[in-house]
Amino acid sequence: MEQMRQNEAGALTAQAVPQKDVEQACFHALGLIGRNCEYLDQHLAHVGADQQTRQAVNDISAAAARLDRTVNEVMSLLDFLRTEEDPRLYPLDLCQLLQQVAAQADMVQAQLGVELTLDYGGWTACRIMADRSDAELLCLHLLSNALRACSAGGKVRLMLRRSESFWQLTVMDNGCGLPEAGEDTWLENRRCFLGGAKLGLLLCRECCRRMGWGLRVERAPEKGTQAVVTIPLCADRMAEPTVELHTGGDTAQAQQHQYQLRNMLVRELRTMPERGDPDEL
Repeated sequence: MEQMRQNEAGALTAQAVPQKDVEQACFHALGLIGRNCEYLDQHLAHVGADQQTRQAVNDISAAAARLDRTVNEVMSLLDFLRTEEDPRLYPLDLCQLLQQVAAQADMVQAQLGVELTLDYGGWTACRIMADRSDAELLCLHLLSNALRACSAGGKVRLMLRRSESFWQLTVMDNGCGLPEAGEDTWLENRRCFLGGAKLGLLLCRECCRRMGWGLRVERAPEKGTQAVVTIPLCADRMAEPTVELHTGGDTAQAQQHQYQLRNMLVRELRTMPERGDPDEL
């Protein structure tokens, strides 16, 4: 009888989690908080509220943005756990994707005071096999980690290189450095990443595993940290000349991808404190 009850109950699996219901409950609550913050912000501006009251509303809005980010990370991890097969990979121009990321440099500079640059290493095209959603998620989180590590005046550099057997994408910053580098570095790292759930790097590693890529995180040559992604070459495509067919929708599709990436980065930047925020000290 006991064995029968165990068989009926079974072990808890990711598939058993009512993910859609959880998403609906969390995002409904976050949406309500966001709408009320917008209302309060407008109301307080109209009535001329004191700075402390307005700061309280800003703090609620910032906390909601961080919670929204964490919920999205958890849902992404659940999606990975529920998926029994790795994604199908399709040709993707990594140079174009990096261009779309680097196009947000002005926004990053304006909000964080951090310089974002892109170094192709002389390449104008980089055809790889990838899942676009996973590749975008990977780039977003690696960039986010680099930006969080930097103080105002810091620098983040995206570098692309090619060897005989793989492409190498490096996201390098001159920020706080890895926590194991020493007590002072540990404290600075903790301050920069305070409030996070430490899921970003876990997602990055899973994205790379799913696509057959490599990822290592290490100290930068001079100061800060670098995340190095190794991506296999498309040997069969490199060996033979190809004819690419373009349609009028290519430009519109590229603009749509850039718009989506910008929105993702805008949401990500909302979770980052302004440099000098006392809550992060």
